Amino acid sequence: MSADFEKQLRRQPLRELPRDWRVEILAAASPAAGSRSSTLVSRLSSWFWPCPRAWAGLGVAWLVILGLNLAAGKSSSQAANAIAPCSNEALLELKQQQLMLAKLISQPEMVEAEPPKPADPRHSELGRTLIVV
Repeated sequence: MSADFEKQLRRQPLRELPRDWRVEILAAASPAAGSRSSTLVSRLSSWFWPCPRAWAGLGVAWLVILGLNLAAGKSSSQAANAIAPCSNEALLELKQQQLMLAKLISQPEMVEAEPPKPADPRHSELGRTLIVV
């Protein structure tokens, strides 16, 4: 029975779609399919937003960091100003403690090294070039 129905459909001529229907259908379909801005937006969103959960987690982490930073109270510049500079007496006391520690752990006394002397410009190696063949 289905074979008879198919034969009957093949014999029937195709009617053309009414012109106003065709225009209406194409007008409704063109913004969704042919819009360059929508394809650009979809491409950019798929590139920048491949995994929304990961971006949401990253945003939450930044909010936590910002909250902890604000809750800390003092800013880094205030904390740096709160530290008093070392006086000469404090530096001398520190050196004495280092020497005492060196004696206690049986190491030779720490001796301050002299600063290096500047090189003599006459004996500089900068002017010489070595050519290897």
